Amino acid sequence: MRPHGEGHVCFIGGGTMGCYNALLAALAGYDAVVYDIAWDSLLEVPQRVSEIAGEMAIAGLISPKAAQDASLRIAIQKDLKAALYGAGLVSESIFENLAVKRELFAELERYAASDTILTTNSSSLLVSDIEDAVIDGSRFAALHSHLGAMLFDIVPGPRTSPATLSRLQDYVQHLGGVSLVLKKENKGYVFNAMIGPVLAAAMLQVIDGAASIEEVDRAWMKRTGSPMGPFGMMDLFGTRLIYDSWKNRPAMPEQPLMDLMRRKVLSFLAPVVGTGRFGMRSGRGFYTYPAPAYAAPDFLQAHPESSLADYALTSAWTQNAVLIATNDVARPHDVDRAWIAATRQAKGPFAILDEIGLDRALTLFHVTGPLAGPENAGKVHKCLIDQLAQGRSGLQVGKGFYEYPDPAYAAVTFLSGSVI
Repeated sequence: MRPHGEGHVCFIGGGTMGCYNALLAALAGYDAVVYDIAWDSLLEVPQRVSEIAGEMAIAGLISPKAAQDASLRIAIQKDLKAALYGAGLVSESIFENLAVKRELFAELERYAASDTILTTNSSSLLVSDIEDAVIDGSRFAALHSHLGAMLFDIVPGPRTSPATLSRLQDYVQHLGGVSLVLKKENKGYVFNAMIGPVLAAAMLQVIDGAASIEEVDRAWMKRTGSPMGPFGMMDLFGTRLIYDSWKNRPAMPEQPLMDLMRRKVLSFLAPVVGTGRFGMRSGRGFYTYPAPAYAAPDFLQAHPESSLADYALTSAWTQNAVLIATNDVARPHDVDRAWIAATRQAKGPFAILDEIGLDRALTLFHVTGPLAGPENAGKVHKCLIDQLAQGRSGLQVGKGFYEYPDPAYAAVTFLSGSVI
């Protein structure tokens, strides 16, 4: 859908994600309406939008003039019927309560025009959890965005029509984003299904005394070329968000190791959040801002180094990437495309596996254990063994998941490639 071509975009929920998505739409020339049941939340929308726009301007992603013009295209509305009138697309970003979301979508379907696309931005609930709450499932899908990135996961439900998928891809293209149409639904989509285990592995390294925060971040930055490590990323996302995501996970007494990890992480994060160290926005998190230690020119040269941290983080990242592909959620190249779009790094996990060498990666996985879950170890190992059986062991022999010396991920057109 094009700006001014199919009505405005209606954003349900005036929190951070609703405001971020409204800003992206407005920057692309769409008129945006933000609806929230709480008047106090609506009144805070202009300030939230201004703060997000300011951060994007500081990062050099938009100009102050563009931010100012965009803010004029964002309206707030307390009346749901009025917010939906004339909308071509609805994006829901309310709190993660299944019963409330299902009730909301039934209401949205009653009030929206018959050709209005209904989408959820849910980060934890599956499409199949929600979609049968609407009668016409052909116009329902997940359209999931990532704060601070231009990656959009598009996840069809069992009844989503090809026309709906096409309109959503067209919308993302006009936003200037990268759309990843998942072949099937997956908890955590693609990027979150990889970054979550990386952050967990990072915290466990520090909790268990294997490495310091700086050593963990340094190991990741050296391996990936990222400007920050996992703890810097948690400051970017917000430590309260990370804490809440772990707190809201159900206890798993039937899986004692997972339950122990959850309790360890919450105990680790509680004093950080409890002392107001919420990350970049508050000026303090795991680092102090605006001049965090990881941004110092000599940060990567500092010692000691931690190969254990490198092994744990790289293994968690790549094992979960392989699992996504072997579960037929997305192809290896599309997994890398999602990672590169979300992080602005030069390489994704499958490119890194080629760089390491698939035989050495198998050894790494044996050393670190099944970080994609014991039940999935066989799938992950089989994927690499199948590649090796075809003589595709990685960069050193000129072929792995990519062909060398000109791998697809190095092409300027890689992010705009087909992702279906």
